[in-house]
Amino acid sequence: MNKIAHLRVYSIKKGMETDWIKLFNKKLVPEMKKAGIVVETAWMDKENSKFIWIRSYGSTEKDIEEKEKLFYGSKWWKENVNYVRGHLGENREITVIYST
Repeated sequence: MNKIAHLRVYSIKKGMETDWIKLFNKKLVPEMKKAGIVVETAWMDKENSKFIWIRSYGSTEKDIEEKEKLFYGSKWWKENVNYVRGHLGENREITVIYST
């Protein structure tokens, strides 16, 4: 079965890279897992303050819709969205990708 995923590239505010990685691994990954979103890999381009990662959802566009609705509708996200986004710079790229 093929997977559908997002390749995401976020700019991280200068000086917040270490805090972002800690927040991502300790809080965001477990919360996404609860919604059925799997973090496949994550990388930090320290020179350019870019965080590159892939999260997968299942096999259909509907899986993305349903699992994102669960995550972004969660109590945790609603209580922490401003804190999380406070680490991010202005650039955010999201590309839908499919396994082959």
